[in-house]
Amino acid sequence: MVNVSRLTRTMQVVSTAMFKAYYRRWQVTMDYYDALAQAGYLLVSSEVPFEHPLLKENNSGRVALLVIGSRAGLCGGYNAQIWHLVQTHIQLSQANGRHLDIVAPESRLVPYLHARDIRPSVVYEGLDELPTDQQIGQIASPFIQRYMAGQLDALNIVYMGFHSPGHQQAQTLTVMPLTELIDHLITRAKAIWPWDLAFEDFHFSPSARQIIEGLAGMIIHGAIRACFLDAILSEHVARMMAMRLATHNAEQMIRELTAQYNRQRQTQITSELLDIISGTGGTYE
Repeated sequence: MVNVSRLTRTMQVVSTAMFKAYYRRWQVTMDYYDALAQAGYLLVSSEVPFEHPLLKENNSGRVALLVIGSRAGLCGGYNAQIWHLVQTHIQLSQANGRHLDIVAPESRLVPYLHARDIRPSVVYEGLDELPTDQQIGQIASPFIQRYMAGQLDALNIVYMGFHSPGHQQAQTLTVMPLTELIDHLITRAKAIWPWDLAFEDFHFSPSARQIIEGLAGMIIHGAIRACFLDAILSEHVARMMAMRLATHNAEQMIRELTAQYNRQRQTQITSELLDIISGTGGTYE
């Protein structure tokens, strides 16, 4: 039991260190996501709406769902919360007659889905704990191409959202249609700058229409990366709390077993002393 306590305490320390490292990155990147929100706001607030496949709605009857689970175990009910949300998406897609295409990075959630007869069409293997920009591009590009071709109605991401060290919650982010993603970014941003400017007030080279696709790709890639960062932060918090509780329980059990052992040992010593005293008394008589 002492070894278990040491193991759980060590894992708690490791998760705490990993959380602090990723939390610093999360704080730094928030300004970047705010800048994406500002660019997105200017894009959708144009007086003359831009005609682009990423800004329109499709009606193909197919929806994609990217599900991000925990990379390792021992993090409490993390994957169970993700599964409950995935189950809701499955029920809604069936009720609305839409085909749901589930994809997921390699994680502890994949066997969890297999046990419930859910087979992801794609499992992304070999991803870094926080995927690189190139890996994010490999995930996002096929979905962007399918959406632009009208073969996909929406791309949703189910992940554990990180709001603060004390608050994490399984949630869904709609990445495409792009207008819905921009609405979410605007809501999340600290402030939209500047309210009194429009897309037409800027001079672009090349033309605005030529850079829309690149800007849209940056916004989509940034959102997917933010989901992965939220997920890994939440995972380390969940494991940190689970290991803290496990360490507390192990130490409590050690104290209880030690007290029980001491009581039994004291009882045995008392019994042996009584036997000695009784035997000695019989000799003198």
